[in-house]
Amino acid sequence: MRRYIPFIIIGVLIVATAAAGTMIYRVKHERVLAASAQVAADNMGGKPGAVPAHMHGAKEAVVTVEEFVDFQCPPCAAVAGLIYNLEQDFPGKLRLVFRQYPLEMHKNARLAALGTEAAGVQGKFWDMHKQLFSKQSEWAKAEDFRPVLIDYAKAIGLDVARFTKDLESEQTQTRLKLDRERATSLGVTSTPTLFINGEAVPPESRSPDGFRAAIQKAIDAKKAQ
Repeated sequence: MRRYIPFIIIGVLIVATAAAGTMIYRVKHERVLAASAQVAADNMGGKPGAVPAHMHGAKEAVVTVEEFVDFQCPPCAAVAGLIYNLEQDFPGKLRLVFRQYPLEMHKNARLAALGTEAAGVQGKFWDMHKQLFSKQSEWAKAEDFRPVLIDYAKAIGLDVARFTKDLESEQTQTRLKLDRERATSLGVTSTPTLFINGEAVPPESRSPDGFRAAIQKAIDAKKAQ
């Protein structure tokens, strides 16, 4: 058995090194994406919003879609699904920048937004984003939404004690405040409001065909530069 110990140690070290390398790559990749998204946001003008913004997509993307969202808004859920499908249609071409904009008319919207931010502290913003939109009809009119949100946190594998604490933290509250300030500076008053490379997307272009055409137009404009 002793003669195998050096090989076991080497194997453990290799696995640990690979895991560390993967983590370092992921962190660097996320920082690059966040930086590129922030540059795109800065080019639009207006206040900066929460930094770093929640975003995903290719770092070399030629099209940036910035979206102001209320999680209790049914059209926002529809647009989320539409954007996911368009990412498949335009691989490597799209970058999504997400902004919080809970409306006062929706009683559970602010807590939902705080829930995604609290999940984001543990690296699972997009998991909670998907959970809330896919189950919107279940929680949107809940009289007591908090225990439902806690169940969602458990379902996506969060540390619930930390999640509950982060729901009330200054950090999560501030991120919502900064995104709202950005929205106001850009003239946003409703959800969903979207910008493609800094240009507001009119309501008539929010259909699958209309949005696809707007993205293709933005891609063509970049090619022509």
